[in-house]
Amino acid sequence: MKKILKLVLASLMILAGATACSKKTEGTYTPGEYTGEAQGFGGKVSVTIKVDESKITDVTVTGNDETPEIGGSHLEELATAILDKQSADIDTVSGATVTSKGVIEAAGKAIEAAKGNATVNDAALTYTAGTYTGTAEGYNGPVSLDVTFSEDAITDIQINSSVETAYVGTPAFDIMIPDAIEANGSGIDMVSGATFTSRAIKEALNDAATQAGATNMDTFKNNTVAHEAQADIEETYDVVVVGAGGAGMGAAAQAAQNGQTVLVIEQNAEIGGNTVVSGGQFQAVMDYLVWDPANPDATEATWDYDGNTYNKVHAVHGQLDTLKTILNWSEEPFDDHYFDDKEYVPGEIDLVSQAGVHAEYLPTLQALKKEIQAYVDWADKKIAAGADETDLTLFSTVNLHIFQTYYGGLRQNNDKTAWIYGDYDLVSQFCEEGYDLKTWLEDQGAVFNDGAQITLIGALWYRENINLGCDIDGDGTKEAAGNWGTYFLPTKTTILETSSTASQNKIMTRTTAESLIVEDGRVVGVNATMYDGTKVTVHANDGVILTTGGYAANITMVAAENEYWDDSYITANTQTTNRSSLQGSGIEMAEAVGADTTGLGFTQMMPISWVDNGDLAFGNGLYGVYINPTTGARFVDESAERDVLSLGEFANGIEVNGSQGVFLEFTNATTPITYPYPYDKYEGTTPVELGDYDVEGRVYFISSPDELQELLDQYGMKADPNTIYANIEAYDKSILANEQPSDGVAKHQSTVTVGTVKEDGSYSLDGEKLRVRIMAPSTHHTMGGVVVDTERHVLDTTGNPIPGLYAAGEVTGGIHGGNRLGGNAIVEIFVSGRNAANTVLAEAGK
Repeated sequence: MKKILKLVLASLMILAGATACSKKTEGTYTPGEYTGEAQGFGGKVSVTIKVDESKITDVTVTGNDETPEIGGSHLEELATAILDKQSADIDTVSGATVTSKGVIEAAGKAIEAAKGNATVNDAALTYTAGTYTGTAEGYNGPVSLDVTFSEDAITDIQINSSVETAYVGTPAFDIMIPDAIEANGSGIDMVSGATFTSRAIKEALNDAATQAGATNMDTFKNNTVAHEAQADIEETYDVVVVGAGGAGMGAAAQAAQNGQTVLVIEQNAEIGGNTVVSGGQFQAVMDYLVWDPANPDATEATWDYDGNTYNKVHAVHGQLDTLKTILNWSEEPFDDHYFDDKEYVPGEIDLVSQAGVHAEYLPTLQALKKEIQAYVDWADKKIAAGADETDLTLFSTVNLHIFQTYYGGLRQNNDKTAWIYGDYDLVSQFCEEGYDLKTWLEDQGAVFNDGAQITLIGALWYRENINLGCDIDGDGTKEAAGNWGTYFLPTKTTILETSSTASQNKIMTRTTAESLIVEDGRVVGVNATMYDGTKVTVHANDGVILTTGGYAANITMVAAENEYWDDSYITANTQTTNRSSLQGSGIEMAEAVGADTTGLGFTQMMPISWVDNGDLAFGNGLYGVYINPTTGARFVDESAERDVLSLGEFANGIEVNGSQGVFLEFTNATTPITYPYPYDKYEGTTPVELGDYDVEGRVYFISSPDELQELLDQYGMKADPNTIYANIEAYDKSILANEQPSDGVAKHQSTVTVGTVKEDGSYSLDGEKLRVRIMAPSTHHTMGGVVVDTERHVLDTTGNPIPGLYAAGEVTGGIHGGNRLGGNAIVEIFVSGRNAANTVLAEAGK
């Protein structure tokens, strides 16, 4: 999306002046229009000024490649600042420092040209031959390149070191390194979906060239490779899938298994979408791991799928209380006006449970109550006999999953005029089909920890399935780990190698879908453009499936549609966990052919995001406390839903570098953060070495109030460290006594204390090594999207299916209500993707 902030009728690159070329007196201009360019965050930024003899009269800033939610949203602000100050000597914008510096440099060039002071370096580009190591900051840390120069060219580039995310940042190396060698410079194109890594590559090249004594850095920074458009491409497939995240690859793999030919179009350089950078676990009840009313005292069970026996999973403190609250849930019709005369607090089910239940969820609630009553009767006897709640087998059913998804997403809008909740049929569909999803993935070679049901931040329960990677050939050695190995290499293999149509299927990356083709009222294909400008027209015999994801990276759209958050919480400085490509393009394409939308005003914030870049920090709140950095007190139930946590953070946190809601999380340094925490080392999903070193701007380790004071001072936090320690100790002692915290802030589920409980049962806090993480909310998941039915038809504004058009995943709305439970995304996107593909097959009559 081009960020052109003002229409300029004529824009000319003038280096010496509009009508004169002699050097002008300092502070005066030659009237005319002047342009300067510099490197921004995502690409070049351009500043064009208009001047009369004495002043700057107009400023236009453009940055076609700036990330919309980072620098792109600040270009107009920077242009105004230059005009107001009549100078390039302006402040950088918090949260968009790199873009700001680029704009300042470009403005300085334009102003100097207007003064007649511009100089042109026309020296030939040469180097001192040798190999030099250039370093720049990437997404996850430093990127170092060993760049070899002859006297006048780059002859080789090798990656010295990098910790960039595999299959997200790393594809940029394969694309940009050959381009840089050919171009003999760093003015090469960035790679879509890998903006941070692309920028690091360019800056590392500049660093190496500077070390090599490059005689003309302007030329070096501008040298590029022109990727010319090729002949137009026109192809036909049975199914065309737009977007290669989890929903898209799930749909494409199912279509291929169904015997249909399939094309997947993906904007980024590699498949994976936002799913590949997500937490990775998904919610689905594995009945062999949980309490069985037919054999209530069983401690193990055999899974029919693989014939192996697994230990049952245990409950955690607080779960019985939650079940008993549900047991007493009012079965009266939900009263929209129940909170007219009382305070509504999202996530407080003690209150919400008294407001009733929506009619379509009543049968599920009634069935769930029978399941819970049987468990409670059994559990109460065990506890009366001396058992601790953690000795009990975990209660978990599909009905509980459905009902928690319902009340976890049941929300009132910000002005208190309407309620939103998930469509029952869509919710029950993915909750019921999650079990089969796991076996479908494992049949393709995906590997899970089949003996675990864990929890995530905002998940409400222990029913997450831990993904480990894949062993496609079944030799006992995983070909790949993590999200890529579990969700993408197996489905990619199905699409391109093992299905009956594999030789005819294709995945087209670095290609942006732009519009849907409609003939006689039916969607029959897609128009797209490749990275080099090549035009692509693809026809779909049977159907087009939109799986382009949400719009959480489009902060402008999030703010414009917002109905849930206070307007002050979503600003140009708001960050996101999402990749930059998540802009809502699929919604726009669907709306252009008549699609209806729902729930666009509800965006989920990820409450545990790094302050420096908004990325997901991982973890859950069951093993620690969240502290107000001003008062030193706890302020929220750390086991609550994500929106509840984020609301608490906004209300109790502070602003740091433009990020609002910054708070402190305290955990014991010996307590692992939930897999895959980037600073711990694992064997499979088991932590084998916990990182105990400071990471500037993110995580710190302390052992005393004095050390904590130093950290608080660093961030300008006013809390008294001794107060924080006292509050943590009081919290811990309540947890050890199996009581609600004495500070009055509830904790519905908890696992361990922050202080240390020694083998003799004694407790210690002062002197113990604690982990302190600095975090804040950032946009994470958009609940709104196009309206679909359970067969994944896209519906128009009259409620009728748009022939030939289907959708799955986060591009759709109506599923999660006003808030999504942690781990519900992956199960929903794959289940809906598969259902869309199966509907396409059924309606094609094949």
